[in-house]
Amino acid sequence: MSCTSLASTQAAGAGLASSSRARRFHRRVARSRPARRGGSADGSADVVVAAADRFSGGAPPPNRLDEQAARDRVYRLASETSGGRGAMEAIQGCLSSMPGITNHRLMLFRHPSLKCPLDTVALNLVEPRWVVAFDAIANAPKRPGDPPFCFGITHPALVPAKTPPGEDVVPPKPGDVGLVCQVDDVYHDNKTERMYMTSRVVGRFAVDRVVGEHPFFVAETRRLIDEPPIDPTIDPEGAKALEEEELRVWRLLETLESLSRETGEELFGGGPVIDYDAKRCSPVSKERPVWDDDPPTDDERPEMFSWAVVRRLNLDQRQHLDAVRTTYTTARLAQCADALQEGVDYLAAVAALQGARGGEEGDGTRAQSA
Repeated sequence: MSCTSLASTQAAGAGLASSSRARRFHRRVARSRPARRGGSADGSADVVVAAADRFSGGAPPPNRLDEQAARDRVYRLASETSGGRGAMEAIQGCLSSMPGITNHRLMLFRHPSLKCPLDTVALNLVEPRWVVAFDAIANAPKRPGDPPFCFGITHPALVPAKTPPGEDVVPPKPGDVGLVCQVDDVYHDNKTERMYMTSRVVGRFAVDRVVGEHPFFVAETRRLIDEPPIDPTIDPEGAKALEEEELRVWRLLETLESLSRETGEELFGGGPVIDYDAKRCSPVSKERPVWDDDPPTDDERPEMFSWAVVRRLNLDQRQHLDAVRTTYTTARLAQCADALQEGVDYLAAVAALQGARGGEEGDGTRAQSA
């Protein structure tokens, strides 16, 4: 999860961008997509999807600390608006069991962007139903030490975020997949009557059945997780295949990073090819940060490494859906490797062309000197 080419105009003119492999790759590693506006369950544009780092710095919105005014506003919305009353009723079922990722009844938000585990989801909310629902999730009573309550975001390839005028909303269906988000922070801007919510994607879900449609979808779900790590004593070939696929992806990342520096081509929006999440989940132990005080376990690490790569590739909706649906880490890594190999081949061609041009310029300079 709008796309710009990796190649310079000269390289495109020389025919490099004409290859189908290059065209596919530039859609994956071009500069990151800008934040897009998305709707809610009825296609309203009143819900704005904020950038992940929208509130990472600076002072909080005005009046954030006026908690009493925020409580009064939420109470008014829950009692005086139809959306707020419906939200308070619908959200109770989501809060009736234990909090955390194991809570299988989820409120579903129709999100327009492609998200992965390790990503941040930030929302700027104004509709009464969402303000009431997210405030209830954030402030639901729980025991000390319990994790926050979660909500779900649907996949845009299955449940479009916007509904064209005159058409019915596409509901989630049994078997549809999505992502589970854990609320980190919810706070109110009482001056503009907005709520700002930040959360982290902590897992995936599959819909068992939809139990509510108004004022938003509520579904009974099951956790979607990758198959347990392969025991080399039981399936040595499977364990070897996973290890080889991990190392293949890592080597391709290293090659891509080297070619990016050599050619001057920016990838992944100009950031490092191998980011911190990829390093801390690296299959090469010496590449992992020594200061990581909470490293992933050996069982978690391969799946987390696959997501650390997928989230940087800017796959199209169908490719991203395949990555979310699969429960086989080896298959997801193979998908990553294919995309990265296209990039390596493309940048290698760019480097060869730049080298050839540099040689021609050197020959011309020597001829003039003679």
